[in-house]
Amino acid sequence: MTDQLQTRNRPSRFALIVILFCFAGLAAARLNQLYFFYPDSADYVLMARGLVNHLAYEQFDFPGSPPFSLRPPGMSLLLIPAALIAPYEAILAKVTVILFGILLLVLFYAYLCKLEDMTGSSTDAEQPARRWPVLCMVLLLATNPYFLLFSTLIMSEVPFMALSLGILCLIASENEGNRKRNLILLTGLFLFLPLLRTVGIALTLALGTWAITSRQRWRYLIPVTGSLVTLGLWMLRNRSLNSDLYSSLILNNLRSAGPVGTVVSMINRSLTHFQSLCETLIPNMPGVTPAYERYLLDGLVFLPGPLWLYSLVSLLVLAVSIYGMLQLKDRGGLLCLLYLVFTFGILSVWPWMQPRFVLPLLPVILAFVPAGLIGICSRLGNPNPSTRKTLICLLSIPAIALLCVQVITDARLVTTNVQLLRNGETFYQTQYPSSHFSNFVAAGNWIRERTPPETRILTRRNDLTTSGHRFQKLVYFEKTSPEQLHEQIQSLGAQYLVCFDENTIDGFPRHLLNDDLVYRLTPVYDEQGVVIIKIEPNYEGTIREGYWQETAGLNRARTILEKFPQRLSAQVSYLKQLLEVEQYKEGIDFVKQLGTVQNVHLTNYLGWAYVGNRQFPQALTEFTKASQMPGHVALRGSIQRGIKLCEQQLSNTEAKTKPNSVETPQRNLQIAQAFWKLTFYRKAQRYAQKVLESQNADEQTSDKARLLLAQYDLINGKPEQASAQLKQIQNRDDKDYQSLSERLELENMLAELKPDQQEAVLKLASLYQSEGIPGKALTLLSKAHELMPADQSILQRLAELQLFYHLLPEAEASYQKLKQFSPEDGEVDAALKKIADLKQVPRF
Repeated sequence: MTDQLQTRNRPSRFALIVILFCFAGLAAARLNQLYFFYPDSADYVLMARGLVNHLAYEQFDFPGSPPFSLRPPGMSLLLIPAALIAPYEAILAKVTVILFGILLLVLFYAYLCKLEDMTGSSTDAEQPARRWPVLCMVLLLATNPYFLLFSTLIMSEVPFMALSLGILCLIASENEGNRKRNLILLTGLFLFLPLLRTVGIALTLALGTWAITSRQRWRYLIPVTGSLVTLGLWMLRNRSLNSDLYSSLILNNLRSAGPVGTVVSMINRSLTHFQSLCETLIPNMPGVTPAYERYLLDGLVFLPGPLWLYSLVSLLVLAVSIYGMLQLKDRGGLLCLLYLVFTFGILSVWPWMQPRFVLPLLPVILAFVPAGLIGICSRLGNPNPSTRKTLICLLSIPAIALLCVQVITDARLVTTNVQLLRNGETFYQTQYPSSHFSNFVAAGNWIRERTPPETRILTRRNDLTTSGHRFQKLVYFEKTSPEQLHEQIQSLGAQYLVCFDENTIDGFPRHLLNDDLVYRLTPVYDEQGVVIIKIEPNYEGTIREGYWQETAGLNRARTILEKFPQRLSAQVSYLKQLLEVEQYKEGIDFVKQLGTVQNVHLTNYLGWAYVGNRQFPQALTEFTKASQMPGHVALRGSIQRGIKLCEQQLSNTEAKTKPNSVETPQRNLQIAQAFWKLTFYRKAQRYAQKVLESQNADEQTSDKARLLLAQYDLINGKPEQASAQLKQIQNRDDKDYQSLSERLELENMLAELKPDQQEAVLKLASLYQSEGIPGKALTLLSKAHELMPADQSILQRLAELQLFYHLLPEAEASYQKLKQFSPEDGEVDAALKKIADLKQVPRF
């Protein structure tokens, strides 16, 4: 009988091999050297090589090599073979993940077969053992776009799914003969589980709960205890480093929300994660933007019908699966149900919300669908063959439709990657891909070949250093103010910025290329979606033309949207650019035209569009909705500011009855001053000019506007026009007026430097620094030092500015001269030590 069953199983095993080969072919066609998911992917590769080279889990790409604690080391441990064979190579790391994806499909097939055998459906001698329900589930999982995507990303999701399914297979296949062996294997797997994904503790808690309910299962408390000890040791290690990020964030959120707020938040988060689970079970649901959309060019083929219908179908699939778990509750079904419950419980308080967090539940749910259907049929009294065939046909129709949609999406994912590999730079110039396609690896090669080893870089994506081999720091430029950017440059000692190109319109404050008064930011590389910007002193302290135009962002966003109207990134960029140019009504109309598309970025920007249009109730609704959507954590600051502003306006009776604010000289002046602080000098100049053109401006307001225009003339290198503006100011006691007047007088006095003008030089240099143009002070002090080389005061100030701008050879020479003047000066020694630290080279 066993030989007959094995013979009849051969077609199903052959079909499995075909599925595995097809999946491997699709995955191989998606291989490239890009990391796509950041910062996780590059961190895994870097830390794997760090474990090989330094036997330490530390950030060796950052000065001082601090211990790394953001993610546990499990994934990096799995990548050690790839790190030994091809260090810092993304392709071999991706192959490692693909192999785990293939292993997962094999384990999924084996687990389904075991569950089917438990139901007794395949032991009937009259029934062919071709396992068609099993193969159907395997095929649906193998073609799921989420599964294909994460099988080709350097992420821990697929290895974690394989590990979890391996644990479930061991428990399901346990008998008297293999009990000890399985317990040893389970203990090893559970020891590794929390190191791969922290949220994996849900499976540990589920097994512990399941084991306690029966004395016969108490042996499973051994691997549970080992897993908890491993997690505890990891948390203690992080706490000793004052970097226990996960638990501290969770506790802070619970403490700030309070009991009632915590319960409401947990419910909202659970509902959001349930919606993400529905999207994972049925990809391409209408009105939803899945994670793989950003890796496509031409948008998605959405399923027809309303969103609620597919949510209902997903709920039905989940209910059937849970019913199957209850049917096999003593054979691992209850364990899987507890795993679902604990996962949602943990995710309801987890600080981050991303759809990928529920992906590991996909094979667990699909595995019990056949058992659930068989149990339901048995409950209905085992229908006759004709009725059974009808039910099979009815179930096959939606399954085949879903399979076709998944295959089409998979084909588009592969086609996009083929275009990338085939067309190179043309791909970026004609297809305007999302920022995930930006080739920071190629930019890193340019950095490594053209910069000295001690070069330091602020980068938007940390995969730059996998090929660049330089000290770096990850900076989200789009969320960083100019002042914060200057602080970051100073903190690291950066000589280059590496960011997305202009296709990612809001990826960098591009106006700084013209308008930064402290640094000259000059692009030196612009290829494959990446721009490298060299940082140099702004020796003139002026703005310039040629690198940025105010309407460039909106024009590029419109061009991309016209070519790819279904692309989410194009929609978000276009909406943001409409807000940038204050076209709020057009932004509101644009989002309404999109229909039911749900995205936290669109919802947040729609809220700000309503704010700009003085529709505060609608704005508050959108901000509240955005605060409950996946990905809201990254926009928490913007969302909270919007909510607070709307509540303040709605609590003000005047704000309710006054739909539009009146444009007054005082308001225009406030806007001009705000734009000036944000370094949008041209916009500030236009609003200041409006003040002077107004008939209602009082003397004080006009004086402040002229003062701002005088400053604008100075940063444009027009001191004569600035002097003319100052002469028209009535209030001569104003500190800013006196400072600018003194500056102009000193500049005229020092037009030709003389040896006896030391005091004036130092005074003017101080004025330059107080006005935020230290580069001009550096120029002045350099000239003065050439004229007065023995003057220690000038040399001291010059050395400080050279070190400020990280001109290390010049600064070192200046401080060595100062050391000759004052051998025991501690400040000089500290500066020389800082220079030595800035010359350190990373250990790659």
